[in-house]
Amino acid sequence: MSNFSTDKQYLAQYMHYVMRHKKRLLLSLCAIPLIAGIHIAQPLILKYAIDHVFLAKAYDKLHVVASLLAVAVVAEFSLRSLQSFLFQHIGQHTVTDIRHDLFKHVSSLKMSYFDRTPQGMLTSRLTSDLESLNDSFATGVVTLIADVLTIIGILTAMLFLSVELTVITLIITPPLFMFVNICRKQLRTQYNAIRSTIGKLNASIQEQLEGLPIIQQYNRQRVNESEFDTLNTAYRKATISSVSYDALLYSVIESMASITLGIVIGYALGFQQSDAITIGLLVAFIDYIQKFFQPLKEISNKFAILQHALASLEKIFGLFNETDTIQTKPLKLHDFSGKITLSNLHFSYPSHPDKPVINGISFDVHPGQTIAIVGPTGSGKSSLIKLLLGLYDGYTGSICMDGKELNTLDCQSVRRQMVTVGQDAKLFNRSIAFNITLGNPNISEDQVLKALTLANAMHIVNKRPKGIHDTIHQFGQQLSAGEAQLIGFARALASPAPVILLDEATANIDSLSEHAIQQATNALLQEKTVIVIAHRLSTIQHADTIIALKNGHIIEQGNHAELMAANGFYSKLYGMQFTQGSPLNIP
Repeated sequence: MSNFSTDKQYLAQYMHYVMRHKKRLLLSLCAIPLIAGIHIAQPLILKYAIDHVFLAKAYDKLHVVASLLAVAVVAEFSLRSLQSFLFQHIGQHTVTDIRHDLFKHVSSLKMSYFDRTPQGMLTSRLTSDLESLNDSFATGVVTLIADVLTIIGILTAMLFLSVELTVITLIITPPLFMFVNICRKQLRTQYNAIRSTIGKLNASIQEQLEGLPIIQQYNRQRVNESEFDTLNTAYRKATISSVSYDALLYSVIESMASITLGIVIGYALGFQQSDAITIGLLVAFIDYIQKFFQPLKEISNKFAILQHALASLEKIFGLFNETDTIQTKPLKLHDFSGKITLSNLHFSYPSHPDKPVINGISFDVHPGQTIAIVGPTGSGKSSLIKLLLGLYDGYTGSICMDGKELNTLDCQSVRRQMVTVGQDAKLFNRSIAFNITLGNPNISEDQVLKALTLANAMHIVNKRPKGIHDTIHQFGQQLSAGEAQLIGFARALASPAPVILLDEATANIDSLSEHAIQQATNALLQEKTVIVIAHRLSTIQHADTIIALKNGHIIEQGNHAELMAANGFYSKLYGMQFTQGSPLNIP
């Protein structure tokens, strides 16, 4: 639940971005008193015209009064147009700046944050919440200042014209402001519900679209539709509730304006026998009452917009305040030889701190070696790769790279020294060349073609009209799993990084392609340090060291011949695979 202090904090953070455009903001703010003054002057001109021109029959002054009124109307229109343009300009640029910084901040968050946060929520923060913020700035938050100044100016003019009529007008304001405050609190509650629900809706849509093949395969459509309808209904109810309070607030102010106008006219008619209230004064006062309640109507609308904005600010800057980010460190890893030393390594995921996935692992990786890691599902193999890449921290023990402790090194410098090929190749909706270089200008087109050749993936390029410049669509959905993994393998081979991490890199590649890749890349991989995670044991027989993991512990270690001779876990696993003719996971 939000409170006044947190609202002030979020507004202060927002104004920090707005103040980047302070010249335009200052110009637009300078227009506010000018607009208010011209707006307030118009009824006074009208009063003068009635009392001192028409009733006094001084028609020679009519052209002067008409000119003054015309200038006032044109000046107000021009200044309002300029102000609106400036506010829109500031709002758009402010939102662009916030979106840039928010995306940068999200990109710097640790993997542990994404483990507990749906992607759809983050999408909402970067899109719909920010658009709501832009609308709020351009049409609501800053223009509240203009409305407040206008009300103050109108009250001053009304007091100048008639204290009695002004007092009558103000009698109605205390209960009105109490009602506005009640509606404000309700609107904030509903807008918070709207922002939260739209985030859940986006997360649900993304999840269901990504998992649609499984949903259809298991006939889950009706169940998923029911779950979606629950969220959709909650969003509808929150939206209708907010609209209802907004409409109620506007209609109450409109009714109060009519009642006040009736009371003032009735009171003024009681003095028609005297000169206390002239016709010009009454017309001017009626105009002022309408102008007085008009910004109140606007303020009621802008209160709704402000509550919407504060709800968005709470979500956006709440994400900014997430401190679980990757910290830049001064110590860099340069000219990495490939030597890695693990000593008594322990690790648990932040979401399950009581369930260790790595328990006291120790081993050395020397430059140019190929180290294979095998074991049943859940034994900690992929977690080890994630730790080496610095995707997670919080381990105990030691991971040293060329004698430097990993948690003292800058993560980006570490990742520049390593390249991975995972079980599922992550492809982007860009060209094949981009998916291999990832925008690295130091990798030439010839190197891309060489990497594709080594990865036995040239057949993918040859059947495309634009070759390596052809675009991959739908994140590679039109490619087979094997073709996507071949491109991922080519990406690793094109990289100059001295260490290659292969996490089931050939899992989706047929045996012939796998054999061709092994033959083509043997010489290249001998120049690099390679850590392989494999279930298919035929791919790791030539590894310098094979490490068998189970429940986060090393249970065996040696080369293929030594482990086969030991007739232990690895030997039995190897025998099971080759007697049954296919790899399997050991439960």
